[in-house]
Amino acid sequence: MRRALVPAVPVLLLSLAGCGGSSDAVTGDQAHPAPTTTSPPRKQQDRSLPCDSTVERPVVVSGPDEPLQLTVTSLRRQGSALRTTYKITSRERTQALSLPIGEVPPTALLLKHGVIAGRQKPVAHTGPARLSALLYPVGRRPYTKTLPIDSLCPGTTWSDVDKHPGDYQVVVVMSVQSQGEPSDATPADGVHPLPLLEATRDISTKSQ
Repeated sequence: MRRALVPAVPVLLLSLAGCGGSSDAVTGDQAHPAPTTTSPPRKQQDRSLPCDSTVERPVVVSGPDEPLQLTVTSLRRQGSALRTTYKITSRERTQALSLPIGEVPPTALLLKHGVIAGRQKPVAHTGPARLSALLYPVGRRPYTKTLPIDSLCPGTTWSDVDKHPGDYQVVVVMSVQSQGEPSDATPADGVHPLPLLEATRDISTKSQ
């Protein structure tokens, strides 16, 4: 009898301290208990980043030890929006960035004492839902984009931001990226999302 061939699935090898957890799945076979997992609890897997919430773990603060470095390079007020420019770089000349960036693309957030107080208005998609993946040579030239924070959460005003800049921070988050060839695949339902890479900048340091 021939055995069916099971295609190999690439796995991102990434360990984060303090992200342990266990599955609460229940099976009818008591002789084979439910497998454990090191993924964070389900309540920490919400990546919709709504108002009045925090950026839930797992989160990796961008630094020199990461294959990709994420930096908030400038902040500029433009009317009722705070234009946030970020940059993705790498010290490794051969490092490439798979575009479009998933699972969570770069997202700019306004935080007040760590709580989301503003973000970008939802963008209506008029074209294809997903573009074919390609590689950007981020090891040879920076990948730079600008995002507006143009939707404040209830109870937050630009007047308060201007009067109390020390209470606010801007954070840009994106999913930690796997290395290798680009992939058009999207995470299957029920698969835990990748950790978020995070970069912050104080409002008081925004460029004029």
